[in-house]
Amino acid sequence: MKLIRSGKIDDAVCKLRDWYPQIFEEHTSATCFLLHCQKFIELVRVGKLEEAVVYGRTEFEKFYRLAEYDDLVKECAALLAYEQPQKSSVGYLLEDSQREIVADAINAIILSTNPNMKDAQDCLHSYLERLLRQLTACFLERRSLNGDQGEAFHLGRIFNSSKKG
Repeated sequence: MKLIRSGKIDDAVCKLRDWYPQIFEEHTSATCFLLHCQKFIELVRVGKLEEAVVYGRTEFEKFYRLAEYDDLVKECAALLAYEQPQKSSVGYLLEDSQREIVADAINAIILSTNPNMKDAQDCLHSYLERLLRQLTACFLERRSLNGDQGEAFHLGRIFNSSKKG
């Protein structure tokens, strides 16, 4: 979702409520939680710390007793503890990659609402993930055909070598 990727969480929520109201039926759903967290993060990003505190108190309260959300709530709240939160251990939350994660998760949730979807799990894997799984399988098959000779595929090594170059 472009709105989430650009940090316009309120606009995204309005559109989602209009188009997919069923994903907001449960107020403690993963959808609601992710959007509330991202709204909080965006407030911190633009320096509206007092507004973030008020928002966090009202919106995160319903998630406090849910163990699966506990870590992210604490990490979001920790953003307030730093003068320069982007340089802190939880600074990754302020990066564009966090917006991407939330947008991808929301897209997957939307796709899973499609009544024609045969397997809801299919929408949870991006094309890139599928491509990487296929690439890994091809490397393993090639290695197997060569009598287990040759280098195994390591995605981390490829990423690290591309950063050096």
